[in-house]
Amino acid sequence: MGIKDKIIFGLLAVLIIAAGYYQYVSDSMQSRMVVLNEQDRRHIDIVDREFREDLRKLDLKFEGRGKHLRKAQADIVANTELIMHMADSLAEMIENVQWNLDEHTRTSDRRFQDMEQDHRDLQDSFDNFRRKTQRKLSDLEQSATAFEKRLKEMEDLPIIQKEKAKATKK
Repeated sequence: MGIKDKIIFGLLAVLIIAAGYYQYVSDSMQSRMVVLNEQDRRHIDIVDREFREDLRKLDLKFEGRGKHLRKAQADIVANTELIMHMADSLAEMIENVQWNLDEHTRTSDRRFQDMEQDHRDLQDSFDNFRRKTQRKLSDLEQSATAFEKRLKEMEDLPIIQKEKAKATKK
């Protein structure tokens, strides 16, 4: 395994780790959103329960109608204001979470594009290296063929043949 392969695998491992980290961050934001939705549902249940309980008590007592109606109206106004305040607060939190998710998406997309560009650059470098290697291998094969041809020509020379004949007679 060459050094370029090791570099490519190393970069690939770093890219996979970065993708895993960004997936983890995205999952944690999603789980936080689930918690916020659950808290919102519980809060609405509490407010509705209190309002129904107040209405039930009002029906049971029904004494001094005007006083109870004014109190119920004040409670309704207070509950409405509380609901509006909580809705504004939740809307603001949801917008913040949405903005964070959008920012995370933009950052992730930008990094994935950078990773894809790096991958293409590495692929081009690898292809270039492969072509150079093949060219060098071809040059070496041509040189070996030329050396074999020259050696054969040298063996065919009359002086060398005479020396070989003498050596075989002895």
